[in-house]
Amino acid sequence: MDDNTTGTQEADIKVESPSESGFPEKCAESKSSYGVGHFNSPPLNNGDKETKSTKKDSIKVLSFNRRIPKSTKEISAEEPGILRSSKRFSKRIFKQAEDDVHASKGYCSVPEESGEFKDDKIKKDPPSEHQKGPLGSPEKRAESEDRDCKGQLNSSPSNDQEGKEAVSPSRPLSAVLSFGREISKSVRTMSVKEPGIIRTSKRFANRSYKWLEDRVHAHKESGSTSEESEKVEGTGIKKEPLSVMEINKLIQTRQLLDAFDNIKGLEMELLAERDVKKYVDNPMEYAMKAKDVDLLYDHVSKVTWQIVQETLDLPGVDKKALASLATLIEEEEKAHPAGSEAPVSSGPAALGSARNWRELWREAVNHSAKGRVCKVPVPLKDDDQSWLSKHLGFLTMAVKEDLLKVKLDVQKCYPRDYDVCDTYVGAFHKAISVHVHDIWGKNSLTLSDLYTLLNWITNTYRSEEFLGHLDLQPEIKTEDLPSLLTPETLAKLKSDYINSVKEQTKIYFDNILVLETQKKWGLEEQPEALPNQPCLSLSFFIQTIVGQHMGVSGRICESLGAATLEVSLKEVMEFMPRFEKAFLEWDKENDHPQFVELMVTYINDFQDLLKGLERNFSVSCQELEKTLKDVVLNFQKCFLQKLRQKTQPMLKNILSKRWILYSGTLDSFIQKAVSTTEEFSKPLAHLKEPLHKQDFLHEIHKYLVKEYITQTLKSKSKRGRRKREEASKLMKQDASIINNSMKHLGSSSDWLFPAILHIADIIGEKKKRRIKDRLKNLSQDYPDIRREHILALLSLRGWWRNTKQSMADQIDGLSEGLETESNRTLFAEIELPNTIQCF
Repeated sequence: MDDNTTGTQEADIKVESPSESGFPEKCAESKSSYGVGHFNSPPLNNGDKETKSTKKDSIKVLSFNRRIPKSTKEISAEEPGILRSSKRFSKRIFKQAEDDVHASKGYCSVPEESGEFKDDKIKKDPPSEHQKGPLGSPEKRAESEDRDCKGQLNSSPSNDQEGKEAVSPSRPLSAVLSFGREISKSVRTMSVKEPGIIRTSKRFANRSYKWLEDRVHAHKESGSTSEESEKVEGTGIKKEPLSVMEINKLIQTRQLLDAFDNIKGLEMELLAERDVKKYVDNPMEYAMKAKDVDLLYDHVSKVTWQIVQETLDLPGVDKKALASLATLIEEEEKAHPAGSEAPVSSGPAALGSARNWRELWREAVNHSAKGRVCKVPVPLKDDDQSWLSKHLGFLTMAVKEDLLKVKLDVQKCYPRDYDVCDTYVGAFHKAISVHVHDIWGKNSLTLSDLYTLLNWITNTYRSEEFLGHLDLQPEIKTEDLPSLLTPETLAKLKSDYINSVKEQTKIYFDNILVLETQKKWGLEEQPEALPNQPCLSLSFFIQTIVGQHMGVSGRICESLGAATLEVSLKEVMEFMPRFEKAFLEWDKENDHPQFVELMVTYINDFQDLLKGLERNFSVSCQELEKTLKDVVLNFQKCFLQKLRQKTQPMLKNILSKRWILYSGTLDSFIQKAVSTTEEFSKPLAHLKEPLHKQDFLHEIHKYLVKEYITQTLKSKSKRGRRKREEASKLMKQDASIINNSMKHLGSSSDWLFPAILHIADIIGEKKKRRIKDRLKNLSQDYPDIRREHILALLSLRGWWRNTKQSMADQIDGLSEGLETESNRTLFAEIELPNTIQCF
């Protein structure tokens, strides 16, 4: 490799130094050298003594290079006698002088004014008059000619690290021309200053001058300069390609079209040599040259990639570079038409194959779009809850600006068949799709984040806020774009959103429970107006939560809104029994004095919730109604248990002496029990749902009757006839008190009233034969009565065991075939002890 081309590697792209052994320029160089080694055997400027006088003479001749005319024709025209008289100056001398000039000027780069080979004596002699031409003194004319030669020799790229003029080994023609000028100049000077050298030569003939003249002329016309080379291209004369390193420099300076022309020349020449089987004996040489060509193509590919990458990164658009890039791709497609693509492995097989740079351009566009998307700033998640919303806003703005730049500037630099706008839109679409998937997969997104992401994908992405912006129309089209996420991925994202809604709803409901525990259950007194609390009720908060979730989800899509509502209803269904259980457990520990008021409030809230959900969201709440019914039933059980605790001390005195003593007065036990029941049940009047109110009053009424009968059948007192009659009378009074009190509360359970009356009649009946009829009436009104109830009732008469059994046998079976309504069971709920004592 030449000294002036070593070490000229680019910092950003390194290209492997190709082999120079077999390239055409090297062959041309070897053919155009004539004995350079003879004159260059000792190094120049080494300070050694001169060894041969002939070498000294040759060097002296070379020192006059500025005074030699352009060609030997001028020598023969001006002083023909000088050359004709020479007999000994042979053709070989000129050849040696030529080689010396070529070696010293083109390869050794010895400065002309270094003073190494100057002859002071010759330099001081003034020129003769006959040497002066139209351009003035020979020195000036020689300097002008020398500048022309230097301009041609130094036409290769500069950027030499040592600041020396680099002479391309692939330009032998310009060197030969300079050689001609140097020789003719030296000959003329020698004829004037030292005529003995030429005049004494006896072998120098006309033929020598003619040979030199023809050679110089031939080199001139064959394209020694770049301008002449361009002129003859159209005539079918091939321009010889540059060297590998020179082509590499063109690539580094982004002169891609010139570089491609030269690479193509190298490739074609190498293919031609392969076809004639030049490298059969040396396949390694062919492989190295083929690798050089492939590396040069790769270098062009990398620079092409860089240009596309810089298109959106730079503030402006290098329209000239992009237009050249499009031309380069077209030229490559013409050079390698519709062939098989270049294989993955570099080497001889890749020569002549299509490089597919148009696809490379598309890949570069995709990579550029991906890089631009990844550069969008992402706020810190821990510092900002709305980090994702801000990031998507930045992304929308950045991509929209890039697409606007593509529309206004970039697409004008390419032919229409490139579909620049569609290509960039597709590239950004793919990049954003990957980016969105990474955001979802690599971050733990909250419900708000998931909604933001889904809403951006569904509503913002193709809207006028982004791809559908008026400034991007009509070039930027979104109709043919696929979904930003695959259907499976989008479904999974929606599933995550719904699960997050479920979790968040549960958290909200738990917080409501905590607030109720702290703010309401801990208070000793509650607001008086229980029914007038719509804004502070559970129904209001729950409907607000459900409505918000459904509303935002419905803005994404209707199906997601429906799925969100379904999940919310399930959470409500689970919350109601969870709330009821927590409330009852808390009351069990604290025995809150306002239990009934709170219970009524919550029942009303849940009932309002059902109606509100049906009205506002148009959904069926049958499952919720069943759940609410179970909740109300549990509340009833707890209420009756508390009522039993309050009334049990009064009711257990039925048929006792004290009961008889205080009957008919305000202090009677039944009166106290009814008053306590009325006071405790008073908040039930605020129940909004009539059905719930009736259920409670029915259970209260049945409880009083059932508890009264239970205490009667359990009585162990022994009474005579007169006492039985008195007890029967008092029992009928108590039955009226219970019935009237419950009617006052609003109970409609009239079927309970005859139960106590039938028992009172049986106890107070005077005639034994009529007791059977009384028992028949009792069995028919209350078919759920059992044998043990009849035996216990007959025991109140004081009968013996056999008598009671005989009577029970007669009555047993009378109630068979009679159906008891589910809500009209009375005796079935009365449990009696196994042992019953008679009076």
